[in-house]
Amino acid sequence: MTPKELKKQGLEFLEKYKSLGYIVDIYSDEWVNSQDPDEYYAITREDLERFDSEKGTDYRGHLLAVYLGDKNPELFNDLRRIYKPFNDYCNIESTGMMALIYPSLLLINLRTREILCVGLGYKNRIFSFELNRYMHSQVNSLGNDFSIECSDDFARLDHNNVIRNVLKTTEQLGELYYEYDSLKGNSDVIVTLHDDGLFYLDDYDEEGMTIEDVNELRNDYEKYSEWIDDCISDLKAYFPKIDAWDLNSGAYL
Repeated sequence: MTPKELKKQGLEFLEKYKSLGYIVDIYSDEWVNSQDPDEYYAITREDLERFDSEKGTDYRGHLLAVYLGDKNPELFNDLRRIYKPFNDYCNIESTGMMALIYPSLLLINLRTREILCVGLGYKNRIFSFELNRYMHSQVNSLGNDFSIECSDDFARLDHNNVIRNVLKTTEQLGELYYEYDSLKGNSDVIVTLHDDGLFYLDDYDEEGMTIEDVNELRNDYEKYSEWIDDCISDLKAYFPKIDAWDLNSGAYL
């Protein structure tokens, strides 16, 4: 495929998935002006005007957010088809018991022509890496140690600290998923009172609970669920297709 054909396919890819809500042009009037100011707490029109005045306009249109978290097969396969480094990453063979981990969030820097991949892996721990740099460093081995951190060059034009906020929020989300999934039973907290005066979650629950324990467990489920929703709400500013449990890896074994 010629460079001209690749460019054409890339532009078609961007337009298609922007229209479907999977790609956001973060620093654009189009995106910012389309948001409800009562529900959107990220970049404002005033921010863009201030950045234009104080820092110039090189940052405009340089950073795209792409959502892969709901495992949209068409988007995933289209990205593999038009962008070889991503396809190369997906073709890495797993070694031992470690499966290849796919990112859920992508931040594409059109100036540096690099992609920052972000996701949650084993025990919902965050991982992130710049794709080209990672593939260059992993020529013949998977490694599974995502140690290629976001470079200063990648973040240079990110005047609203979108990258830092996405990484921080995703890390918090992973920790909350882990704590939530570590709670006893499930979120319904349906218990049965036994003859010993204690409450049990089910027939297999060997350790009874007092009514105080039951109420505390219910409160914990509610608390962590609210905190998870808060993180998701923050990420929606850049990944509007995100859903509360899309990023939960469920990988604990």
